[in-house]
Amino acid sequence: MPPGFLSPLDRLGFCESRECIQRVVDDYLAMLFSGSENFHVFRDEEPPTDERTVTNSYLFTEALIGRLLETETELDLDAIVEDLRNRLGNNHPVLMFLKQLMDE
Repeated sequence: MPPGFLSPLDRLGFCESRECIQRVVDDYLAMLFSGSENFHVFRDEEPPTDERTVTNSYLFTEALIGRLLETETELDLDAIVEDLRNRLGNNHPVLMFLKQLMDE
């Protein structure tokens, strides 16, 4: 069980199902839409690279893109990438997957 209060992106590392990751995406997007800055992500110098983090990062990216495509949002992908870069750092797997998708 994750300790105490975690931001949506902090919870990503604890997810063990697609449903959990989808809730993280929904919570993250709700946070962005509300303009809330109450969530703080603790950034390490080096992002965690364990298998679960990489897998969950890919699934998060997939769910995020899917959610953005199925709903009319006022946020563009560049704004989301910049927000995630500020919260997670440049080398987090989520950013790597997003950059790869944007390049394609």
